Amino acid sequence: MKKFQFRLQVVLDIKEKLLEEKLLELSKVQRSLQEAIDKQKTLESYQIEINQALMRVFQSGNDLNVVEVQRYKDFINKLIVDISSQKVVVQNISKLLEIKRKEVNEVLKEKKVLEKLKENQQKKYYQEFEQYERRELDDMSSSRYGRRVG
Repeated sequence: MKKFQFRLQVVLDIKEKLLEEKLLELSKVQRSLQEAIDKQKTLESYQIEINQALMRVFQSGNDLNVVEVQRYKDFINKLIVDISSQKVVVQNISKLLEIKRKEVNEVLKEKKVLEKLKENQQKKYYQEFEQYERRELDDMSSSRYGRRVG
């Protein structure tokens, strides 16, 4: 009997390579998401610091410098816009991450189906091989027994 050979091995190999690629893409998107979240947190902490600095200016009791207060307010407004934009970036990357997760799951399912098929075909092959060996042994035993008897 011939050695077991899975007819769809090439397809299984392609699925394994595709899965590796999809997992790499997923990890890149996860990294991007973490960087975007970190940037958003940094912007938010800047906003808190600037708000506190502005409050210290108001609470200092010194004469208020209108230009300085206006600069603080302008910077706070810029941070608000930047934070809002960064939240949109985080949302978009989160959606992309979900898409990548679905892609990975789909390829993983396809790969598992092929692996199960290979496993079942392999079991069937070895069962047939064992039957073939038993028949061969039975035939050899019968022919030996027949030579002794006859």
